[in-house]
Amino acid sequence: MRKALLSILLISTLSITTHAQSTRPEFDTVLFNQNLEFASWLVEYEYITQLSTDRFKADPERPVTETFSYSFNNAWYTVGGNFTGKAFKITRHIVIDSLYNISDYSGLFDSTSLYSSGLALHQAGILFQPISDTCNLYFNSFVHRNPDKTISVLYLPAFQPSGQAIYGIEWEYIFDETGRKLLKQNSFTKGITAVWVGQPRELWLNYHTTDKPTLGSLFFALAFCDYFTRLRIDTQFTICTLSKNNTGEYFWTQKNKINSVP
Repeated sequence: MRKALLSILLISTLSITTHAQSTRPEFDTVLFNQNLEFASWLVEYEYITQLSTDRFKADPERPVTETFSYSFNNAWYTVGGNFTGKAFKITRHIVIDSLYNISDYSGLFDSTSLYSSGLALHQAGILFQPISDTCNLYFNSFVHRNPDKTISVLYLPAFQPSGQAIYGIEWEYIFDETGRKLLKQNSFTKGITAVWVGQPRELWLNYHTTDKPTLGSLFFALAFCDYFTRLRIDTQFTICTLSKNNTGEYFWTQKNKINSVP
């Protein structure tokens, strides 16, 4: 992911054109903006983790098998470690400043939180491996500690070596706060689509089987918006469009489909 993508503002401008019939579910603006903020965090997470992974690869004397990032007090950190026996062992811990300079971190940290996150990532990786093998796609993993102390491990398609971006599949495993017990899994796997990234053009994302933009669709839009002139997420009832204004800022508009409901 290019560093330029990280300059995207958290988008809060949402224009609503209301033509909905009474039987159509109302567009949930609050949920949309919450997912949008989380998707923006995931874009930053992906970039930070890639920087850190490159740093780890440059030091083969200290190999790592599990890598995840976290944000704390307006800074980003990445942990690299290995699963040994029944525990996660941290072997690398680095901090990334606002200019994306990377340095080893030797300060205090919540060891219980990081060990449980590493364990959750390891277990999720085992569960997700058959799915990844079946799809024959590359995925990025994301670890997020939720407000209720549970741990989510998400899988979203990575930018493929072929030069294609993928949308239409997203997976989440939710563990308890220890990272040991799987509580729930969520998935969206309707119509996996590959898109060539190259010549700028308008792109329509087909999400006709859902009534609102998914987290993965918002992540895709934020991650790849610089490669397209305009991105539209086309759901069953609405079209959400990400565009750029004359000053280079991105903004969203949302329009209900007049004839979506019989």
